[in-house]
Amino acid sequence: MVEHTTSSEPLVVKLGGQALESAEAARALAQEIASLAAERSVLVVHGGGQDVSDWSRRLGLTPQFHEGLRVTDEASLQVATAVLAGLRNKELVALLREAGVDAIGLSACDGELAVLEPHPESATLGRVGRVVGIRAELLRGFLEIGLVPVLASVGAQGGHLWNVNADELAGAVARAMQATNLIFLSDTPGVVIAGEVVREIDPEEVPALLAHPDVGGGMIPKLRAAADAVCQSGDMGCITRWAGEGSLRRAMAGSEGTCIVTREHTGVAHD
Repeated sequence: MVEHTTSSEPLVVKLGGQALESAEAARALAQEIASLAAERSVLVVHGGGQDVSDWSRRLGLTPQFHEGLRVTDEASLQVATAVLAGLRNKELVALLREAGVDAIGLSACDGELAVLEPHPESATLGRVGRVVGIRAELLRGFLEIGLVPVLASVGAQGGHLWNVNADELAGAVARAMQATNLIFLSDTPGVVIAGEVVREIDPEEVPALLAHPDVGGGMIPKLRAAADAVCQSGDMGCITRWAGEGSLRRAMAGSEGTCIVTREHTGVAHD
């Protein structure tokens, strides 16, 4: 395993999209996380929405979404739990451990790592929970002994399982852990307006940006989560895609993707 240092400045990486479907890209990402985990505390949050949709269709279910969030009935919740907390989570843990990362696979319901309440739009969304708290002390305990938590976005509330948007979960973890960097790794190079990547966004600009016709789908929860986390921490969020070795470090430096950063912290490096 890589030698680990418990930096007081953790990094939260949210993995999503299909950019890492190739074995070569996935291994390169795992190696970069291993390199970062040797320098600082790292937490990984993952989705797997396309996998859930693919398995749903195989089982005769039609995926439905509302403002970038999955509409989750009992049948689709069972699929999401099996795919996210099971197959996807364990595949990521295996990949990271092969790279030397002392990864531990968990879901948001384990140890009630995420405290949930029904989403305000649960009448439309179904069994979708909203994160209202994170057991930061439990996550810190994992980090202190050198483990890298890999969190699947399935939680529990009232004795039942609930689907949780992985972007929202990542933002809540970043806030609770006072992360200096929150990176959303997706299919997109960032927030794209009129065909151009927006390089820097102040959190105060996000509400207006959400109304732009070029912003929709899965970008909505990413921007909301990043803005909430940055407003509380004063540090930086980044929405980007995997573009080969060094992508995470470039995102942390503000030289790749779209950076969400407060005005007083502007001036991050750009290429």
